[in-house]
Amino acid sequence: MKRRLMFCLIAMFGVCLGVAQESRGTLSERAYQEFRDRNFAAAERDFRELTKINPSDLHAQAYLGHALFRQEKFTEALGQYERARDIERTGTKLPEEEHRILVDQLVMSYGMGGQLNKARLLLEDAIRQDPDYPLNYYNLACAFAEEGDRGRMLANLDLAFQRKANVLKGEQMPDPRSDSSFQKYTRDPEFVSLMRKLGYR
Repeated sequence: MKRRLMFCLIAMFGVCLGVAQESRGTLSERAYQEFRDRNFAAAERDFRELTKINPSDLHAQAYLGHALFRQEKFTEALGQYERARDIERTGTKLPEEEHRILVDQLVMSYGMGGQLNKARLLLEDAIRQDPDYPLNYYNLACAFAEEGDRGRMLANLDLAFQRKANVLKGEQMPDPRSDSSFQKYTRDPEFVSLMRKLGYR
């Protein structure tokens, strides 16, 4: 589950800065610039301030989660992502790509915290709402692999790669053979057969 989404996050800063609609040098622009510069501790500080000023600022809440996640403060990031999701449930929505990243990061936070049931439920809901996004299926396959459900793991891996053309711009599908979630299956005949079907040799 430990995939990197930094390229996609940075690539979308034009959108975030447009949403902020604040003049140069403001707290908001400084926070996004710090994140873009990978100064995550400073970004965390300023995004925290922004969320205090306006708790309903969905972008600030989400990027506070990202800043925490990049510092490996996974427990704090998890709570922050859940707050961002709560705001989305009120009707305010992130753009599609940013929403996908939010779900990806929340799923990874659940996975690293051992909360596989929450990860699975979130992904099943994400698939209902966004059935064309391949990483929903890939991450669900990871969850089933961790739970030892080989059949559903294989089925969801196959579904993920059927949709590989729909990955985020600048991303590519992970290689399941090098993913820690699937290590116990690397010599499993059905897993090996699926990897060959997917073009891995």
